[in-house]
Amino acid sequence: MHRYARLRGTGLYAVEVSGWDYTQNFLVERCDLLWNEDTGRHVVLHQNLRDSAVLIVRLLETDKAARSHPIVYQAQLMGRTPGGHRQFRLTTVVPCVKEVESSGR
Repeated sequence: MHRYARLRGTGLYAVEVSGWDYTQNFLVERCDLLWNEDTGRHVVLHQNLRDSAVLIVRLLETDKAARSHPIVYQAQLMGRTPGGHRQFRLTTVVPCVKEVESSGR
């Protein structure tokens, strides 16, 4: 993925990914997040995930004072790398807001 970091509108970030793999075992994996303005966000993972798996992604900072907040994504399998790892496209999960029904009628 490092070769893409030089493309315009593209950034490469060190992240920590956590979630549940295909067999429902909890995983934590460090990898690079490729962020492209045209194609979105992508990660390459060693683990196999279920389709539309929910992942928590946290940016790894070198400065401990600048801790990042984790972001929840949904992963879509895009294919495999030549080395056999799995490449996923990440889309942001938007929380649903439940309307509270008024009890005073």
